[in-house]
Amino acid sequence: MVLLGSSGAGKSTLTNTLAGYAIQDTGAVREHDSRGKHTTTARSLHQLPSGACIIDTPGVRTLRPDVDAQTLGQLFGDVAALSGACRFRDCQHADEPGCAVRAQVAPERLRNYHKLLRESRRDTLSALDRQRQLADWKARGRAGRQRLEMNRGDG
Repeated sequence: MVLLGSSGAGKSTLTNTLAGYAIQDTGAVREHDSRGKHTTTARSLHQLPSGACIIDTPGVRTLRPDVDAQTLGQLFGDVAALSGACRFRDCQHADEPGCAVRAQVAPERLRNYHKLLRESRRDTLSALDRQRQLADWKARGRAGRQRLEMNRGDG
């Protein structure tokens, strides 16, 4: 088995848990966001007490699943099935009233669905569209900081 994921996701902690003892160094969890810190710097192979082997890898910067919106709908069949019972046909399962999906799907699962859907949509953008999107996000951030400064009387 190979563990892949973002830095600080808990791959080494999982390795230690499966092994039953600390065979990999782990960093402390950050207080401000409860995420782990990047600790593992090289991949390593470990044999577990069950006889299985596990490879713990350093965190990856980007892990992009090769999935489109249609395939995502198949993977999250519960979301797709419940969508028809939502109050609005164009329900995004976010803040809309009468959302059958939010009422019956675990919040963590729904967050994962939304995250994968965003990544899937972003992967279909051209390089120019991604640049425009990034510029828009930066402009919104600057405008938000300016409004905050104005409200505090700093500007």
